[in-house]
Amino acid sequence: MRFFKTMTTNLPTRFQFKIFVNLIRAMFPNWNFFDRIAYGFELEFKVKNSYKWERISFDQKRLPLGLFISPNCSMALAQVNILEHFARDIQELQAIKTEIHSKDLEDLTTFKMLRSILRVKLNESGFEDKVIQFKIVACDQVEKIDVYISDWIILGPI
Repeated sequence: MRFFKTMTTNLPTRFQFKIFVNLIRAMFPNWNFFDRIAYGFELEFKVKNSYKWERISFDQKRLPLGLFISPNCSMALAQVNILEHFARDIQELQAIKTEIHSKDLEDLTTFKMLRSILRVKLNESGFEDKVIQFKIVACDQVEKIDVYISDWIILGPI
């Protein structure tokens, strides 16, 4: 039997910034990767006698302590999550029924929650018209697809 002596090399003992940065990058992945491979959903609305759809923004300002405590970002993430759940509910209903009526969707909890989100978002922006139509749009890097367009709904008071 032969034994091979392993070669030992003298490793540098000084700090190497480039290696450190690569290790940090490995710990914190780039979440934009997921935006590139999947659809994101947007919420748009319009009022009567208008042909233009307006996008409702869920973007939030980042604060230095936002990594630890950020109620506004958490609320925006929860609202986007409801939007995604509603889109999934539509897809699940389409798998069961070929023809879906507005009443089927308006009875969903996610629809009611989405209507509440619309009411709050439009009230925050000073929007006064309470009769609107909204749509869910699936977006990726290249295209936009209308997933759902609602009937005209009355938002009512908060």
